[in-house]
Amino acid sequence: MQQASIDAFLKSEENFPPNQIAALAELYDRFAHALDPFSPDRDRAEQTFQQSIAEWYDRIEGAKPPLVNFRKAVVLRCIRHLNATEKPKGI
Repeated sequence: MQQASIDAFLKSEENFPPNQIAALAELYDRFAHALDPFSPDRDRAEQTFQQSIAEWYDRIEGAKPPLVNFRKAVVLRCIRHLNATEKPKGI
């Protein structure tokens, strides 16, 4: 029964507030799509992203999914947010 509630938690959009996802999506974009993979700014963005997820995870009360599953769900929502808000490139 515990697994069902965890699955429901991960699938529920209510557990992933849009404003929080938008902020994390910006960080995710800065490190996941960085032109220079060795840039200090890229490293800081990834570190801040991972730390923010860990802090968010620690604040969850009650039954919660494993951290790795929670992180995957956040990344998926960040990618969806970026795809939905991406502006068309100029020709």
